Amino acid sequence: MANKVDVVICGEVITLKSNDEEAHLQRIARYIDRKLAELTAANANASINERIRTLLIAVNVADDYFKATDSLARLNAMHDKYVNELGRMQQEYALLKERFHELQGELTHTKAELESFVTEYDSNYPREGINILTLPRDNKRKATVR
Repeated sequence: MANKVDVVICGEVITLKSNDEEAHLQRIARYIDRKLAELTAANANASINERIRTLLIAVNVADDYFKATDSLARLNAMHDKYVNELGRMQQEYALLKERFHELQGELTHTKAELESFVTEYDSNYPREGINILTLPRDNKRKATVR
Protein backbone atom coordinates (compact mmCIF):
# COMPACT_ATOMS: atom_id res chain seq x y z
CA MET A 1 0.00 0.00 0.00
CA ALA A 2 1.39 3.40 -0.97
CA ASN A 3 2.18 5.90 1.75
CA LYS A 4 1.48 9.60 1.39
CA VAL A 5 4.18 11.61 3.08
CA ASP A 6 4.53 15.39 3.33
CA VAL A 7 8.13 16.56 3.02
CA VAL A 8 9.68 20.02 2.98
CA ILE A 9 12.10 20.91 0.19
CA CYS A 10 13.34 24.47 -0.23
CA GLY A 11 10.63 25.72 2.11
CA GLU A 12 7.80 24.10 0.13
CA VAL A 13 5.64 21.26 1.40
CA ILE A 14 5.44 18.48 -1.15
CA THR A 15 3.32 15.34 -0.80
CA LEU A 16 5.09 12.20 -1.96
CA LYS A 17 3.33 8.92 -2.61
CA SER A 18 5.51 5.82 -2.30
CA ASN A 19 5.71 2.28 -0.96
CA ASP A 20 8.83 3.31 0.94
CA GLU A 21 8.75 4.18 4.62
CA GLU A 22 8.26 7.76 5.73
CA ALA A 23 11.72 7.93 7.31
CA HIS A 24 13.30 7.03 3.99
CA LEU A 25 11.31 9.66 2.10
CA GLN A 26 12.15 12.31 4.71
CA ARG A 27 15.83 11.42 4.37
CA ILE A 28 15.65 11.89 0.60
CA ALA A 29 13.87 15.24 1.03
CA ARG A 30 16.56 16.46 3.48
CA TYR A 31 19.26 15.38 1.01
CA ILE A 32 17.65 17.27 -1.90
CA ASP A 33 17.05 20.29 0.35
CA ARG A 34 20.76 20.30 1.29
CA LYS A 35 21.75 20.09 -2.37
CA LEU A 36 19.49 23.05 -3.18
CA ALA A 37 20.99 25.03 -0.30
CA GLU A 38 24.53 24.25 -1.53
CA LEU A 39 23.62 25.32 -5.06
CA THR A 40 22.01 28.51 -3.80
CA ALA A 41 25.00 29.34 -1.58
CA ALA A 42 27.48 28.68 -4.39
CA ASN A 43 25.53 30.85 -6.81
CA ALA A 44 24.23 33.53 -4.45
CA ASN A 45 24.93 36.37 -6.90
CA ALA A 46 23.75 34.53 -9.99
CA SER A 47 20.24 34.55 -11.29
CA ILE A 48 19.44 30.92 -12.19
CA ASN A 49 16.13 30.02 -13.70
CA GLU A 50 14.15 27.07 -12.33
CA ARG A 51 15.01 24.74 -15.23
CA ILE A 52 18.78 25.29 -14.89
CA ARG A 53 18.56 24.94 -11.12
CA THR A 54 16.74 21.61 -11.52
CA LEU A 55 19.37 20.40 -13.99
CA LEU A 56 22.20 21.41 -11.67
CA ILE A 57 20.58 19.56 -8.79
CA ALA A 58 20.20 16.49 -11.03
CA VAL A 59 23.90 16.71 -11.99
CA ASN A 60 24.91 17.00 -8.31
CA VAL A 61 22.75 14.02 -7.33
CA ALA A 62 24.11 11.98 -10.25
CA ASP A 63 27.65 12.91 -9.21
CA ASP A 64 27.00 11.70 -5.66
CA TYR A 65 25.40 8.53 -7.01
CA PHE A 66 28.34 7.67 -9.28
CA LYS A 67 30.89 8.43 -6.56
CA ALA A 68 28.98 6.15 -4.18
CA THR A 69 28.76 3.45 -6.87
CA ASP A 70 32.51 3.69 -7.56
CA SER A 71 33.23 3.56 -3.84
CA LEU A 72 31.01 0.50 -3.49
CA ALA A 73 32.84 -1.19 -6.39
CA ARG A 74 36.20 -0.50 -4.70
CA LEU A 75 34.89 -1.85 -1.40
CA ASN A 76 33.55 -4.97 -3.15
CA ALA A 77 36.93 -5.50 -4.81
CA MET A 78 38.68 -5.13 -1.45
CA HIS A 79 36.17 -7.52 0.11
CA ASP A 80 36.83 -10.09 -2.63
CA LYS A 81 40.58 -9.67 -2.14
CA TYR A 82 40.25 -10.23 1.61
CA VAL A 83 37.97 -13.22 1.14
CA ASN A 84 40.52 -14.77 -1.26
CA GLU A 85 43.35 -14.02 1.16
CA LEU A 86 41.36 -15.57 3.99
CA GLY A 87 40.77 -18.69 1.90
CA ARG A 88 44.49 -18.90 1.12
CA MET A 89 45.35 -18.47 4.79
CA GLN A 90 42.85 -21.16 5.80
CA GLN A 91 44.47 -23.57 3.33
CA GLU A 92 47.90 -22.67 4.65
CA TYR A 93 46.66 -23.16 8.21
CA ALA A 94 45.32 -26.62 7.32
CA LEU A 95 48.70 -27.56 5.78
CA LEU A 96 50.60 -26.22 8.78
CA LYS A 97 48.30 -28.06 11.16
CA GLU A 98 48.85 -31.27 9.20
CA ARG A 99 52.63 -30.72 9.28
CA PHE A 100 52.46 -30.02 13.02
CA HIS A 101 50.72 -33.36 13.61
CA GLU A 102 53.34 -35.10 11.45
CA LEU A 103 56.11 -33.50 13.52
CA GLN A 104 54.35 -34.50 16.74
CA GLY A 105 54.29 -38.08 15.47
CA GLU A 106 57.98 -37.88 14.56
CA LEU A 107 58.77 -36.49 18.01
CA THR A 108 56.83 -39.27 19.70
CA HIS A 109 58.66 -41.83 17.53
CA THR A 110 62.04 -40.22 18.28
CA LYS A 111 61.30 -40.20 22.04
CA ALA A 112 60.38 -43.88 21.88
CA GLU A 113 63.61 -44.65 20.00
CA LEU A 114 65.61 -42.68 22.59
CA GLU A 115 63.94 -44.52 25.48
CA SER A 116 64.64 -47.82 23.74
CA PHE A 117 68.26 -46.80 23.21
CA VAL A 118 68.63 -45.75 26.87
CA THR A 119 67.04 -48.98 28.08
CA GLU A 120 69.35 -51.03 25.87
CA TYR A 121 72.37 -48.97 26.92
CA ASP A 122 71.53 -49.33 30.61
CA SER A 123 71.03 -53.06 30.28
CA ASN A 124 74.37 -53.49 28.45
CA TYR A 125 76.33 -51.09 30.66
CA PRO A 126 74.87 -51.08 34.18
CA ARG A 127 76.35 -48.34 36.37
CA GLU A 128 75.02 -48.69 39.85
CA GLY A 129 71.48 -47.62 39.09
CA ILE A 130 72.33 -44.42 37.22
CA ASN A 131 70.26 -43.76 34.11
CA ILE A 132 71.87 -41.53 31.50
CA LEU A 133 68.66 -39.56 31.21
CA THR A 134 68.72 -38.71 34.92
CA LEU A 135 72.38 -37.78 35.27
CA PRO A 136 72.83 -34.57 37.25
CA ARG A 137 73.48 -31.65 34.99
CA ASP A 138 76.04 -28.99 35.57
CA ASN A 139 74.95 -25.45 34.65
CA LYS A 140 78.28 -24.86 32.94
CA ARG A 141 78.30 -28.06 30.93
CA LYS A 142 75.50 -29.75 29.05
CA ALA A 143 75.15 -33.53 29.12
CA THR A 144 74.87 -34.92 25.63
CA VAL A 145 73.69 -38.30 24.45
CA ARG A 146 75.74 -39.74 21.62
